[in-house]
Amino acid sequence: MSEYVIIETEATDNPDVRVLHINQPLTLEDEEVYDSVQAAEEDGSPLVQAVVFAVDGIAALTVRPDYMVITRQPDAIWEVLVDDMRDALRDFFL
Repeated sequence: MSEYVIIETEATDNPDVRVLHINQPLTLEDEEVYDSVQAAEEDGSPLVQAVVFAVDGIAALTVRPDYMVITRQPDAIWEVLVDDMRDALRDFFL
């Protein structure tokens, strides 16, 4: 595991969706899909649960081995949400 958690964000065609590329292994599955925060809280992996309990503004989450696709709630501000995601991921991995 790297001693640093590097996160790069990528905008998408949908203004409510961003991709976070992360230099840590996020899942052993091909894909984890959570259509709601409630689903993530109930059925999510430890990483997903750490993120959704620590970060406000997530509406849905898809996790692939090296990136996450985040859908925000309509009132969430991307800058705040991404900063909170960075903090939650660093806390989880470090």
